[in-house]
Amino acid sequence: MKLRNRFMKADNLRFISHLDLMRVIERAMRRGDIKFSLSKGFNPHPLISFGPALMLGATTHGDYFDVIIEDNLSPQEFKDRMNAVLPEGIYILDSYEVGEKDLLSQHVKEAEYIVKARLFGELKEIQNKIEAFMSKDKIIIKKETKKGKKDIDLKPYILNFKYISTDEGWILLYIKLTIAEGSPGPLYVINAFNKFIGDKIDTETYRLDRKDLILD
Repeated sequence: MKLRNRFMKADNLRFISHLDLMRVIERAMRRGDIKFSLSKGFNPHPLISFGPALMLGATTHGDYFDVIIEDNLSPQEFKDRMNAVLPEGIYILDSYEVGEKDLLSQHVKEAEYIVKARLFGELKEIQNKIEAFMSKDKIIIKKETKKGKKDIDLKPYILNFKYISTDEGWILLYIKLTIAEGSPGPLYVINAFNKFIGDKIDTETYRLDRKDLILD
């Protein structure tokens, strides 16, 4: 049985790597006495697959992983057993059954992010500046690829970009992006916007939360 699970990773675990996160899920299933399926071959491993990896230092309130289990558990029972043994900061929000040939990677289409960054001084009329930024015909950036840096147009990937609030020198921004192979992440948006407004945001000091992955 294949279960799709929506989960959160809180601030205290933001520096756990993607690989370590996979190990945490595996160990939690062992502690929860949940029998899971293994791949075939010389080095069998649990049949777990995640959505797009989060960058180190980011939190999430709506990422997904799939797992194939051999126990005849209901999704609710799987969720309850896992949440009883997962470390503080990781919590399964929802669990449901999907077909074994149903691939998570084929359903992830969009992602919502909240970026919190420190401001250099005061930044007035932020939403107007965002609208001016988004009114450009193209937003060309240099993106790191396996073959080196490449110029791409960022604009088609940005579905929504808006100001939320400022508080004691920090700004909160909302970004919604298309997710596809090779698509740029939210920090490309922040860096391009920061360049557009004349370096008013400290792009070295920020907090990133993937608010939600949106499946079709």
